[in-house]
Amino acid sequence: MAINELKAFISELQRNEDLLNAIRVAATANEISEIASEYGYQFSGDELKAATKESFAGVKIKKQDISPSYSFGESGIDPNEKNFKSAN
Repeated sequence: MAINELKAFISELQRNEDLLNAIRVAATANEISEIASEYGYQFSGDELKAATKESFAGVKIKKQDISPSYSFGESGIDPNEKNFKSAN
């Protein structure tokens, strides 16, 4: 793992507001690693995800649940919908 690269990147995040703003809009770890690469830091999205278990002073790396959060029945109608009428 490129832990030293990741530590250097995190240190840069703490002093470079442009870089921090750039990664705030990134949706995936791979996008963050691509942005980091543009600034000269080399680590993969998988390495970044593995770093969620590491501790870095002043920074918390966390996984984000991006799974869909809807609940549709087989008919494609939300059974929680206020006007839902069951066929039963």
